[in-house]
Amino acid sequence: MRWILSIIIAGAALWLAAFFVFAFSMYTQAADANERTDALIVLTGGNARVERGFTLLAENSAPVLFISGVGQNVTMLEMLAAHTDANVRNAILEAGSEIVFDYDASSTQTNAAEAAKFVRDRKYKTVRLITAHYHMPRSLVEFRAALPGVTILREPVVPDSFAHTKWWQDKASRKLILQEFHKYIAASARVLLDRL
Repeated sequence: MRWILSIIIAGAALWLAAFFVFAFSMYTQAADANERTDALIVLTGGNARVERGFTLLAENSAPVLFISGVGQNVTMLEMLAAHTDANVRNAILEAGSEIVFDYDASSTQTNAAEAAKFVRDRKYKTVRLITAHYHMPRSLVEFRAALPGVTILREPVVPDSFAHTKWWQDKASRKLILQEFHKYIAASARVLLDRL
């Protein structure tokens, strides 16, 4: 009976340690905005992500923006109208920047798979990944597995609805973090098993 208790305590301690590492990793700073990459990659699914991608494109952080997980009937004009202002749109047009939509991805794993096809086809070596800060750890697990040898810069954004400074005191933010943590553990385990 004692050994069962020891296993439960060890498992709980391991879970807690992994959760603290995950929670801390959410607050990793974005890469230097002046560091140019071959492409910007935005994962849809939360506010501020697409806006940040368009802003970085307007600032010439990369020549192309790849938006993964776009709704089937969404057009370029609709996306620009919803997520940019006139200054950003003009800057993108003046620079002649390219915007590519991925309509096929429906999960973080398929985001990575579709983005990997795009990156490999164009032989890109560096990308900047833009997603929510709580989603970044799992996204990096998937993208590093799908794009070995490609440098991936982080660009985490904090959604407006997220209780950034004290998320543990906000029920919705706390639930979101716990769900994302368990998805991160599952993705990490799957990627590890695939490598074995």
